[in-house]
Amino acid sequence: MTSGGEDVVTTRRANADELRLLEPLWKSLQVHHARITPRIGPSPKRDIDESWRRRLVKYERWIREPDTFVVLAERGGRPVGYAFVTVVLGHASWASGDRIAELQTLAVAEEERGSGVGTALMGAVREGMAQLGLSELTVTAARSNRDAHRFYERHGLVPAFEVFYGHPGPPEASAANGEHRTRG
Repeated sequence: MTSGGEDVVTTRRANADELRLLEPLWKSLQVHHARITPRIGPSPKRDIDESWRRRLVKYERWIREPDTFVVLAERGGRPVGYAFVTVVLGHASWASGDRIAELQTLAVAEEERGSGVGTALMGAVREGMAQLGLSELTVTAARSNRDAHRFYERHGLVPAFEVFYGHPGPPEASAANGEHRTRG
């Protein structure tokens, strides 16, 4: 945690009673996502209020898990970002740790992006992971979110998986939509 005046970003753990503080930050993230990824496959962006309602349900469920933690970044007492971290089982196919931290959300207020808030949050995430004896972190970022990709790479993460999304159909349906088809 850093301390100081109005211009300094501080980080602290948030508790279940403070989840509503995350709403404007989540919505800011959704505006950003709508700009860079207006749809994934056939699915358009969800209404922002409905998006928050659905995410809050997940947050309320996850926060009850014993190792889940939320880091809130503040500037002058005002929330400017947060990181929501859960803990999942390690990979079955790769020699990872038995448990891995999963960064469910890292959100920074639009006017604060590029000011070090994300880096402060990642530092607090690393501290939280260390307290739990975890050294590995996974995060999912939209393919079009190149700024997020560069940010996570600067923090030591590497692209490892590709997530495919859509409504599965026969190969002919995919070819008709102009999608790549593998012959086998």
